[in-house]
Amino acid sequence: MPSALVAGPPSLAPGPKPIPIPASATKLLGQRIMVGFSGTAAPQWLLRAVRGGDVGSVILFAANLQSRSQTLALTGALQRAARAGGNPKLLIATDQEGGEVKRVPGVAPTLTPPEIAGTGRLSTATSQGRAAGSGLRRWGINWDLAPVVDVPTSSDAFIWRQGRAFSFSAATVARYASAFASGLQSRGVAASAKHFPGLGSATTDTDFAHLELHPTAAQRAAALKPYETMIPAGVDSVMASVAGFDAYDPSGTVAALSRPIVTGLLRGRLGFSRVVITDALGSSTGHDERTAGVLAAAAGSDILLYTDSAPGELPALRAALTGGRLSRSEAADSYRRIITLKRTLGLA
Repeated sequence: MPSALVAGPPSLAPGPKPIPIPASATKLLGQRIMVGFSGTAAPQWLLRAVRGGDVGSVILFAANLQSRSQTLALTGALQRAARAGGNPKLLIATDQEGGEVKRVPGVAPTLTPPEIAGTGRLSTATSQGRAAGSGLRRWGINWDLAPVVDVPTSSDAFIWRQGRAFSFSAATVARYASAFASGLQSRGVAASAKHFPGLGSATTDTDFAHLELHPTAAQRAAALKPYETMIPAGVDSVMASVAGFDAYDPSGTVAALSRPIVTGLLRGRLGFSRVVITDALGSSTGHDERTAGVLAAAAGSDILLYTDSAPGELPALRAALTGGRLSRSEAADSYRRIITLKRTLGLA
């Protein structure tokens, strides 16, 4: 059954089946790797990687999506490759936020996040999420890296200028983002609250610059409010940002690579026990992709997002596991979280 942001009565059904942990480091760590690629058909290198268990998730951008029939052929080929290798099916993600960031043509949301909140009706947010989830499933996509839950601190915030934030009010963001995510998840598409712990004070897009942010205590409290609402309600995943926050980690390490932020703040203080995905591990992290991937995994991030092919990342993770930089027990915990999400979506 699809997950939803609704708390229900305790179940009397038997507990979930245990998730066996693979002995193979490739199978264990490959589930953590998400890659992007060029073109509208699955390249051979990617099909080989999926069959071999080197890649467990794929991200699709607008350039990959020519039509629904083409995309279904693409996602079908990828899923067959996963099964041919005896692996769980892939998480196939895109960014379908609405407005400026909307990868799949002709699929909801038909309103931008500020327009959704501007209606004053939570039912609109839920229905827009449901329509987006239904549409994405029809294109073979099972994970929407949305909604944005950043709370802009001014009209100069890039997330507001791009029309991606629901509101300047943390309470409004929390309500409408939660409703949108509930709609998505009710249609069997995973939602992802982003960009933890909050990019509302950033005036430059972290896709293009390395940022260290210094929000005030009041701004930090506002930024966490949507997560404090959505985590207990059961949001499937949280995306960790690639900005640094010295109030949480004085070293300046970006959030997705920071153990104090991912394991300390998100998992410890806020109690999040589901999948953490990184934002794109590009140059804005301050590291090359291989180093960034190892640091993100060590910080507690589960899925490592590489927007291009990642030929060297899995060997780097294996070496870190062998050398003790990564804990095998924590790697097993990440594997369980990922497989649990896949089971929720009918992929494993």
